Amino acid sequence: MGKRDRLFNMLTIVMLGLTVLTLACYIVIAINPAIPLNPFPPGTQVALLVLPSATPTPEGQSAPPTWTPTATPTITPTPPPTFTPTHTSTPEPTGTPKPTKTPTPRVTRSAYPFTAELTYETPYYGCNWAGVAGLVQDLDGNPLTGYVARVSGGGLDKAIEAGEYQMYGDSGWEQFFNNYPIDVKGEYRVQLHDKNPPHGPVSDVIMLDFQGFCSKSMAFVVFTRNH
Repeated sequence: MGKRDRLFNMLTIVMLGLTVLTLACYIVIAINPAIPLNPFPPGTQVALLVLPSATPTPEGQSAPPTWTPTATPTITPTPPPTFTPTHTSTPEPTGTPKPTKTPTPRVTRSAYPFTAELTYETPYYGCNWAGVAGLVQDLDGNPLTGYVARVSGGGLDKAIEAGEYQMYGDSGWEQFFNNYPIDVKGEYRVQLHDKNPPHGPVSDVIMLDFQGFCSKSMAFVVFTRNH
């Protein structure tokens, strides 16, 4: 091998060594940039000093003095005077009189044991008859025979036993006056009498008024026992 070849080999080795050294320097600088080998070390950061902002004082005015609060004295409340209630006697209410109960009016009991109901009808025999007829019954409508209907007036004084004229009912009775309609008022009367002696009256006297019409030529009287 010549000298020239040996020189190139030496140079090659040197270059490789320098390359490795350079690479090692880069690695060290990358790890610690502040190393003295770094030709471009990082600059030192300067800490910023923050100064308090000055509050401008208006011209011609000075800052107010510091106010120190004055302690407020504690007020002790004075208790109100004790109230003693005065008892005022309440007058007792005046008693209200109880209302007097007004008795409910009742139907006056008849003085006789029989009451009468009078109607005017067309005679049972037609218009060639005028007179009086009727029935005797209890409160339930049951016939009561044996009682006597006494008919008087116009020259008559007749006693007809209830039950003799059963065309009106089992206790029917009648008395003929005339064979045509009559116009007579207050002349004829009828009253029921007891069936037992002395056959005293057991109803009021019923006055008969006829108006001369065929449809009202028969006075029909129903005697009903009320007590």
